[in-house]
Amino acid sequence: MKDIQHDSWARLGPLELQEGATAQSLVYATLRHALISGYFRPGEEISLRKVASVLETSVTPVREALRRLEGDGGLETFGGNRVLRVPILTDAELIDIRDIRVNLEGFAATQAIKRIGPAQMRVINNAFNLMHTAAKIGDVDMYLENNWRFHSLIYRAADRPILMSQIKGLWLRVGPLMRIAVAAPMHFDQSMASHCAALQALRNGDPDALRQAIIHDISEAASDLGKALRNGVLQK
Repeated sequence: MKDIQHDSWARLGPLELQEGATAQSLVYATLRHALISGYFRPGEEISLRKVASVLETSVTPVREALRRLEGDGGLETFGGNRVLRVPILTDAELIDIRDIRVNLEGFAATQAIKRIGPAQMRVINNAFNLMHTAAKIGDVDMYLENNWRFHSLIYRAADRPILMSQIKGLWLRVGPLMRIAVAAPMHFDQSMASHCAALQALRNGDPDALRQAIIHDISEAASDLGKALRNGVLQK
């Protein structure tokens, strides 16, 4: 599996300036996406100066972005030195998030299915194909990136901004843990089976089948994570 030499910062680069966007908003968006996509591991420390160095920006916008992410629950302060790190969820927190996700994401999928046209299906198919390739070669980074892309493309089609915001908030908390889940035996096979079922449901226009595929995917991942937590893979 190609995660052995994983470097959380390797996929981040110099901040790309955008017209009308502040440096702080770009830093925030970049780190938020990185957390959701599982670039960082639970418990990993996030240094203000490290972020500023990698993104090639000053510490001021980084400080504000990190403060926002902490307020969102994507980061936490830890220990006497108040080190900023990626949170480590408890088993109870994981179950809570799982139960909320199956309801919100299952609902979002059923709302989206009637709105997904040929152009959107092509990009969803592309995300699925990249996941399939990543699973075959064991490329964890590629898999996690396109796992979020696959799910978010479906949910975004529902055109429910508040609902999408809530879903992204939950993924911000659970995204780093997904890097742990993929290490479980048969996780790739189980996850791809769920994604395949979801894709087929989209093609068939079957909202109930799509909802069940999404729920199964979330539940299986949560089960793998729960086992990892109980086996002491992560310590609070």
